[in-house]
Amino acid sequence: MYENATSTIQINGHQSYSIPIRSSVRQGCPMSMLLYALCLNPLLCTLENKLTGLRIQQRDPKTAVLAYADDVTIFVTKNNDIQVLKHAQRCFEVASGVQVNIGKSKAIAFGPWDTSVKIMDIPYHTETKILGFHITSTANGPAIKSWSTMTNRIRAQARDQYNRELSLDKRIQYVHDYLVAKVWQGAQIFPPHEDCVRKLNTSIS
Repeated sequence: MYENATSTIQINGHQSYSIPIRSSVRQGCPMSMLLYALCLNPLLCTLENKLTGLRIQQRDPKTAVLAYADDVTIFVTKNNDIQVLKHAQRCFEVASGVQVNIGKSKAIAFGPWDTSVKIMDIPYHTETKILGFHITSTANGPAIKSWSTMTNRIRAQARDQYNRELSLDKRIQYVHDYLVAKVWQGAQIFPPHEDCVRKLNTSIS
């Protein structure tokens, strides 16, 4: 893709000779995201096909893995899934050279899952964030935590913008584009509770 690509190293103001670059892509290259997606897709397909996954309702299609760029969430619902996950990961590591960063990985146990069962030595936590949303091991915890954080952020943003000299139509546009848009996004994940709705209505008004 690149022809005669080279790089140099600068140490204490001194520059090295040119080093030929024979693999990888340059930082910021628009091809990098597409190439990463193509590289990751076989692992995602393997996990989706071989893991038990979960269903919200009995007739719903199963979901075993969710991925957004390099943020991958895997649903392990049976002990047998752990061996499937390990085997798929080992094959992927051999083929791609990519390894799981255990230090940045988290496991959360839901329901009666036994936390003494190790999943690739990933430590268990009571909460984490997935794509900006708080996820906890309790049923109501994620919605309360996510909406409280979002409500406080929107209220602070509304206070900061209140004294700006904007016409009414610009204020309405600001509310739609920067305040309410975040509410619609969050409402697709968790239903808001009444206290947050009241505070959001006050801030938007």
